[in-house]
Amino acid sequence: MGVIVLCGLGFAVLGMQGGGNVAGGPAYQNESYTPPPADENPPELPVPKNVEEAKLALTDNKLYAQKVPQPIRCDVPEINVTTASNSALETHMEEVVACLMKTWIVPIEAAGFQMPRPSVTVYDTPITTKCGKLPMPNAVYCGADQQIYFSKNLPSVVPASIRNSRFVVESVIAHEFGHAIQARTAILISSTYFEKNADSKAAANELSRRTELQADCFAGMFLRAVAQSTGMNQPELDNVLAVFESIGDDKLSGKPDIDGNHGLSTSRRFWGEMGLASTEIRACNTYVADPATVR
Repeated sequence: MGVIVLCGLGFAVLGMQGGGNVAGGPAYQNESYTPPPADENPPELPVPKNVEEAKLALTDNKLYAQKVPQPIRCDVPEINVTTASNSALETHMEEVVACLMKTWIVPIEAAGFQMPRPSVTVYDTPITTKCGKLPMPNAVYCGADQQIYFSKNLPSVVPASIRNSRFVVESVIAHEFGHAIQARTAILISSTYFEKNADSKAAANELSRRTELQADCFAGMFLRAVAQSTGMNQPELDNVLAVFESIGDDKLSGKPDIDGNHGLSTSRRFWGEMGLASTEIRACNTYVADPATVR
């Protein structure tokens, strides 16, 4: 297999505030860990040696045998992303990525992989990256430079009724970080290889959906891990799941039966819920899931 340039598209948008301990709750995990600075020159992504290794990277990855530690302390101040400056928004998102690193570093390293910290670039006009030109609105993990990109006008695609709810922007960044996890564990490059060599458009779309829905599931796991420290409540969780639904292929296209590449609204909500319900990373193994759950 050759090296493939990877770009993972994600979803959209808003702010969060830090919270204190819940009295009598479990002790915070991984407290001694200090996230490193963003790595602008990360090591090369791992590449399977052959097709069989690529298949195993998807279906039997060592990451799936791990657990996400919880609870994780995540103290991120509240921010209004509709009025914040680009620099303030970037700072906010970098702090979210620090929480993501603290949450995911233990299982990723236990599985034998490296996890350099990606940077976050906020842009307010279309931007050219190593993954090509990124339009607006958009949120992207670019495998060519292993960094995250976020357009400032993404709130416009979120339903107005939940646009100002907390945790929406954190969910977007957590989804894109999910693609970073996939890249660093050879999942993303393997899925892309099989997608490009699929024998039909339908088969390629299904592989793409499995990749995107796994990132939704990883985002749910992160939210579960930081729920105690952030004081996340059920209405806020419901709003995050509503965002997942709002960017389903059917909702964005207006075509209920579309064979898309990200997943129907019901599928996106299902895999977000799967992540919220478990610390076992195998629960997010979309590559062995029933096709009916990855429509």
